[in-house]
Amino acid sequence: MSTVPKSVYNTPDPEKEISEVYTIYAEMLVEAKDPKKCWVVREKHGYWDENEQEPKKRFKNSVTTLSPIDPVHYLSIEDAHKVIDQQVLFRANRGFKYLFVWDPYEAPFYKRYEILASGSYQEMP
Repeated sequence: MSTVPKSVYNTPDPEKEISEVYTIYAEMLVEAKDPKKCWVVREKHGYWDENEQEPKKRFKNSVTTLSPIDPVHYLSIEDAHKVIDQQVLFRANRGFKYLFVWDPYEAPFYKRYEILASGSYQEMP
């Protein structure tokens, strides 16, 4: 089980060309001893290709850039969301300030935001 991923791009329109992206989410570990602290934050880096015909191959050159394995990094779901938000801000401060969050209830099935210098989000059309 995992949280809804947050993907940050360095371009506002990743659909137009192959775009660099970091995808950040938390994953529940079944092997964790503590049922409350059983989440770890993960991050993948790669390139998104909207024009790829095979949907499962649209994420190119996927590299895991954050994936702690030591139990000291196991978190509660609340703390995992805080760490995800911190990692999103870390990436935004390095130019990846366009945030896409999956939204299964409303087409086009994701919401787009620009992360401002203050750390707040501004929804994009």
